[in-house]
Amino acid sequence: MKNKYSIMINLKTLFLIIGFTYSLSCSKVGSGSVNSSDAEIQPYFGTYLLQDVDCSGSDIQYLKIDIDGVSIFDFLGDSCDDTVSCYSIKDFDISESSIDTILNISNEDSDISNGLVQIISDSLIVVSYDYSNEYLKFTFGKIKDDISSFTPLCDQEYENTKDIADMMVYAVSDNGDLLWKNYLHEGIWDLASSITPLADGGYMVYGLFDAVNWGGCCYTKDAGVRDIIKLNSQGQEQWRKQIDYEDYSSLTYWPYADIGKSLIETSNGDLIVITPGLDHFINVIMMDTTGDVIWTKNLSGLYYWSSYSELLENENGNIVFVGYIGGSQAARARATFLILDYDTGNILKQAEYSGLLHTKAIISVGEDFTIFGASDTGETGWSDINSHPIFLLKINSEGEEIWRKIWPDDELKPFHALDFISTNDNGYLLFCYSDPSPYATLIKTDSEGNEEWRKKYADYIGGKGWIQETDDGGYFMASGYAVTKLDQNGDVEWSAAAPTGFNKNFNNGRVSGLNHDMKKINGGAVIVGYGSTSLE
Repeated sequence: MKNKYSIMINLKTLFLIIGFTYSLSCSKVGSGSVNSSDAEIQPYFGTYLLQDVDCSGSDIQYLKIDIDGVSIFDFLGDSCDDTVSCYSIKDFDISESSIDTILNISNEDSDISNGLVQIISDSLIVVSYDYSNEYLKFTFGKIKDDISSFTPLCDQEYENTKDIADMMVYAVSDNGDLLWKNYLHEGIWDLASSITPLADGGYMVYGLFDAVNWGGCCYTKDAGVRDIIKLNSQGQEQWRKQIDYEDYSSLTYWPYADIGKSLIETSNGDLIVITPGLDHFINVIMMDTTGDVIWTKNLSGLYYWSSYSELLENENGNIVFVGYIGGSQAARARATFLILDYDTGNILKQAEYSGLLHTKAIISVGEDFTIFGASDTGETGWSDINSHPIFLLKINSEGEEIWRKIWPDDELKPFHALDFISTNDNGYLLFCYSDPSPYATLIKTDSEGNEEWRKKYADYIGGKGWIQETDDGGYFMASGYAVTKLDQNGDVEWSAAAPTGFNKNFNNGRVSGLNHDMKKINGGAVIVGYGSTSLE
């Protein structure tokens, strides 16, 4: 029974068959158990992609075979290259197997009968069953021996799919020249979420190979694993290492967890980063220069959502962290300041600030600190998380409040805090949105947070943003889709912006992808995210 079957591709029909929709989860739910010889079936465990050779269906489908049975994942998007939604998932028990490698599958909630998985080879299977007086067959090819979840693009060639979304890292000079670029790939969707320049002149990149981030729910393939990549001064890879955080918290609890952020190198040469942790809270991870974990601190009660947290090293050599109390442990979310012991991660100081909600960034101002974020408007729920008016909060080294500034909630209100810096005149430059369109806005303030001027910019979308001062007294401003150089007055000198796509054109080259972090370097900036040479 090793003959090959003809391929019958009709994913819409299959969706009707297995229609068990999860709109916000890509994780496997429910399962039975294999009642036959595990030794016989186990060589065929793995992840299989539908063999849709001409992309004739409008959805994407894959399945997993493991000890719990067969799970079929049917993508609910309406076009071949749309990855912004999730999957319907249907789980089947393997009730028995025969010696000729036919697995009998069943599900009490399905209107199917005679369900079979025929093993054609160690890399090819055919799933078949009767449904509504029709006999259906679908061919799947193995792409991984291990069990993993992902959101592939509609591409019959797995190797081609790997090249569509790679980790992207590039450096740009103040005058708009592309200094170097690199795309790092390993899995279907590779995402770099943070970068830090190193004392040796190179860089450390933090992210996840085989990740997914296209605005939808399936954000990570393996929520307990992250990757770090060491680059030299020209962005060339020197080594990479996978870090398993499963020993430190139940990160697999997250079906669509963010990757992490705020990777920095400390004055001692160690690395520290923020990751999602147990029960939707935060982990702070300290590593040595080789990526070995020194300690991890789970900040119970400090809620992890998107990028509303940040850390830095203070003058005493300890770690300063800002985030917010949230989740079921908080009667009302509120901004929070922590000082963590460098050697252990233990909390040395903690302060909370009522009336302030989401902390976006923190900077040192002498011995003091200033925090930028979103204020508490008194609204409940999470539906309006990015629309709260912005705030500035000045605190001393112990976390005690010195002053605060909250912008008015009026028709021109600044909202959606992105990033900020201190300026040469002891003031601040805030990067945020404000009404009306175009929304991207820079606000210059004095040392007390009083607004001095405001300017707006087009082509700034993508949900993230960064601002930094350049060596000539101007500014670098970046978002997901744009990189722009400004003079000291905030006027545009040059811009590489892609308002409706990924391409950013510089004086001497192009980069195609979405930015996820930017850091200052001598004479320019270094930026990471995801992209591909195939899109250039």
